[in-house]
Amino acid sequence: MLFTDSLRETYVSLYKTVKTAKPSIPVGWHIWHNTSFNPLYRAEQDWQELSKYSDFIKVVMYNNCGGERMALYVDNIQSTLYGDLSKQELTDFTYKVMGLKEGTYEQIPHTGLSPDYVGRETKRALAGVAGTKTQIWAGIDVDIPTEPGNSKRTRHSVRDAILAALRAGAPGVILSRKYSEMRLDSLSGAGDAIRDLKLSS
Repeated sequence: MLFTDSLRETYVSLYKTVKTAKPSIPVGWHIWHNTSFNPLYRAEQDWQELSKYSDFIKVVMYNNCGGERMALYVDNIQSTLYGDLSKQELTDFTYKVMGLKEGTYEQIPHTGLSPDYVGRETKRALAGVAGTKTQIWAGIDVDIPTEPGNSKRTRHSVRDAILAALRAGAPGVILSRKYSEMRLDSLSGAGDAIRDLKLSS
């Protein structure tokens, strides 16, 4: 917990500094994608504690590159801590512990993770801050680079991920990672989601 406690102390310091300078500025944090894969890392993310110094929390729910990242997590952890399990057995174990239902180890780099993953992670994060004023903003990946042959974003997959987050109760989403990576066709999926939910005026 040494790293976690130190990070929280930094969050508190930043929060107080910003609020002292201008109380109306919202302060929040990016929660690393590992919270979807690693049960030990997830256990360290105390949402109620974070809510004391967070106006919002951006939880990484990158489902397109998430398949590639999930497989990489399995590769890494299976070579050390879980060496007695096959990669598929470890993938199944991770899904069970983390409350996910996704494709096989061999499939997920090529398919990405589903909109259902985004919805489940959104609901889990919202439950974590229940009773507080902290908002959960779902981080949705738009054209974050993946290896050749692996899952790539489309207009429809962006729309479906955003719809999953908003229908699960998120007050909004943050499109990630940087604008220079995003293609206009993929970004147009965000507009499709807004129109589907009739959120535009």
